[in-house]
Amino acid sequence: MRNVILLLSITLLSSIFSISNAKIYSWKDASGKTVYGDNPPEHNKAKEIKTKELTIVPGYKDPSFSPKEIEVKKEETKQEEVIGYEAFTVAYPKDDEAIRANDGNVTVAFQLSPALKSSDSIFIYVDGKKLVENSKALSASLSSLDRGTHSMFAVVRNNNGDVLLNSDTVSFHILRNSIIK
Repeated sequence: MRNVILLLSITLLSSIFSISNAKIYSWKDASGKTVYGDNPPEHNKAKEIKTKELTIVPGYKDPSFSPKEIEVKKEETKQEEVIGYEAFTVAYPKDDEAIRANDGNVTVAFQLSPALKSSDSIFIYVDGKKLVENSKALSASLSSLDRGTHSMFAVVRNNNGDVLLNSDTVSFHILRNSIIK
């Protein structure tokens, strides 16, 4: 095992050393454009380009944060997660339900446990488009939906716009009378 590690270490160090000593050349191609590379063509006059040694700067340590402050922030985040929501479901319409709505208006309802906090809002998406935003109610009226199948889900967001919880996605079908006879 030691021999394998020693062999890998030597191989790695030699490849790093060869990369740092790689030569770069420039030459003109057939159309007169300058080309750069590490393998110059033999039939062309290539000039070796002198490169400067790489400057390595040590990482910056931000003095405004101490490890203690970071630990406190982690604890605060954990407490917020514990206080979070447990369940968010679509109460109406049920998945794969057919709804007769000749005007295309549908009322949707959700169940959220525990209750919605005053700082949070509900956003409702139908067919991937946001139809309701910043709602404080667990129900909403969707208007002028076209006939056919639609998918819907809702999201609870905090006042920063962060998603706290997604509801399940349900599909429902709008049935409308046809004008065609």
